[in-house]
Amino acid sequence: MKKSNAIMAAILAVVSAGSLGAWYGLGLNKVDEPLDLVVSVIWWVAIVAGIAIVTRMESTRRERVRTVYVADGRIYNSETGTRSVAAGTSVVDSIAAVLGSLKYDFTNIAESPDASRRGGFRYVVRTSDYDEGTWTGEVVNVATGNAVPFSSKAELARIVE
Repeated sequence: MKKSNAIMAAILAVVSAGSLGAWYGLGLNKVDEPLDLVVSVIWWVAIVAGIAIVTRMESTRRERVRTVYVADGRIYNSETGTRSVAAGTSVVDSIAAVLGSLKYDFTNIAESPDASRRGGFRYVVRTSDYDEGTWTGEVVNVATGNAVPFSSKAELARIVE
């Protein structure tokens, strides 16, 4: 979740809590108008739903940014662009270097290669979780469309090399 999204959610929650506190503090809850409480509950549900939606969208966006296209001797990522795999370096180590340097900002070097520009790309590595000790996702073979899940660096290396 971006910092600005978290700040906006916190401000809305504080304003809502303050409004609800003022509603009770001023004794408006004793007025025979149950619609006020219903509106307040709906507002809180909307805030929680909004936070959940923004969090899910950010998670999906980050997953897309972690997608790496693999060709012979080069890899492509939307944030870092096309990079050559250095001689003597494994493809998996190059992918790990790209994933480790991601900033998840909103500037893309280039759009993802579409079907007409996939010449040479053999695999699409979709990483769902990348941390120092964890690396999970799936590898899609561009030629066949088959997806093979992986749950470690060693499994990924076995699939793409």
